[in-house]
Amino acid sequence: MNYVIAFLCLVCSFLAHAENFPVTITDVAGRNVTFDAPPQHIALATGRDFPLLEILYQQQAAAHLVAWRNDMKLDAPSMYAQYIKQYPRLATVPFIGKISAGAFDAERFIEMKPKPNLLIMDLADEQVAKQEGLLKTLSAAGIKVITVDFNENPLKNTATSILTVAKALDRETQGHAFVDYYQQHIAHILSVIDHLPKNQWHQKVFIERAAGYNGSCCRTFGNGNMGEYLSFLKADNMALLPLHGAFTGQLSPETVIVGQPDVYIMQTAGWVNKHGQVLNGIPLGYQPSSQAIKTATEQLMTRPWLQALSAYQDHRVYSIYMPFYNSPYNLVAIEFFAKWLYPQAFKDLNPNQTFAEMNQRFGHHPISGVFGINNFKAMQ
Repeated sequence: MNYVIAFLCLVCSFLAHAENFPVTITDVAGRNVTFDAPPQHIALATGRDFPLLEILYQQQAAAHLVAWRNDMKLDAPSMYAQYIKQYPRLATVPFIGKISAGAFDAERFIEMKPKPNLLIMDLADEQVAKQEGLLKTLSAAGIKVITVDFNENPLKNTATSILTVAKALDRETQGHAFVDYYQQHIAHILSVIDHLPKNQWHQKVFIERAAGYNGSCCRTFGNGNMGEYLSFLKADNMALLPLHGAFTGQLSPETVIVGQPDVYIMQTAGWVNKHGQVLNGIPLGYQPSSQAIKTATEQLMTRPWLQALSAYQDHRVYSIYMPFYNSPYNLVAIEFFAKWLYPQAFKDLNPNQTFAEMNQRFGHHPISGVFGINNFKAMQ
C-alpha cells in the first residue's frame, strides 16, 4: 500500500508540474530561459549562493545540489561548517572551478553524474561565460543557466533573483514568502529614515572591504555591493569621488584620513587559505569565539592611521560579517548599517534576531552567531 501511495504522489507531482510548465523566466542579465520541467540537479557557480536553494527547498536543498564552487569553504568557513553540520551530504558534493577566473572545466561539468540540468551563476560570471562561449556550450548539452545577483546591485536584484529561480524550480510560494518578508523590512527602514530630520542624513561613511584579509589597506566599494546600502540609507560614501565611478578599488590610508568619515565599517570574516591556514580577519560568523574576535579586532584597531579618524575618536567603528556582501540574506547587513548610522531611530531594530528569524522561517532551522559588532565594545 505504501508503494501505491508513493507512486500516486509522484504522479500527482508530475501532473502539477506539467500544468505549470513550460515556463520562461527573464534573469537579471536580461536572458530569457525556458524550462519544460523544474530542474532537479542544480549546480552553483558560487557556493555562497546555497542559502538561495535553502530558501526555496528548505530541508531538501542539499538533495538538489550536485556541484558547487569551494568559495564558502575558503571565504566563509563558519558558514560552511554550519551547513555541513545541517546537511552532511554537502561534504561529498564535488567542487567546480571559478568561471570568471577561467578555472571552470566545462567538459568535466557536462560529464558529471548526476548531470546538472541547471547552473546558477552570479552576474560577475555571466559576461565571461558569454564571451568564452560557455553559455552556448552548456545550452548545447541541455544545461540551463540562470544568472542571479546579490553582489553588484543587491537592492535592485535580490528580489528578482529569488523570484526567477523560484519560478524555474516551481517553488514560487516559497520565493514570494521570502521576497514579501524582505521588501516589508526594506520598506520599514526607508520609512523611518524618510521621517528623520534631513540634517541627520549625509553622514560620511567608509567601508573597508575584506579588512584583515591581507596587510594592505584600504580596498572599498563605489556605488555597488555594500556601497549601494549607503545611498539607500541616505548616507554618503566617501569613496565615490576618489574611485571615479569604479565598482571597487583601493584608497590609501592618507586619502581616508583626509576624508574623515563619520562612520567606519570593516567588512570582514575569519578566512582560511587553500592550505587551511587562518588569515587575519575578524572571525565573525556562526561559531564565534569572543576571545578570537577580541584579539583580531584589537589587531586591526591598532593601525595608527585608523586612530587618526574622527570615527575612531567617536567610537563609531564597526565590523560586518563579510559573506552578507553576496547573499540573499543581505537584509541583515542593511539593518546593521541602519542601526549604526541612526542608533536612536533604530534602537529597537535587532539584525541578529532578523537573521535568526529568516533562517527559521525560510530555512527551517535555528542559527546563532555574531554577525555585526561595535569594535570598541568587542575589545572590552
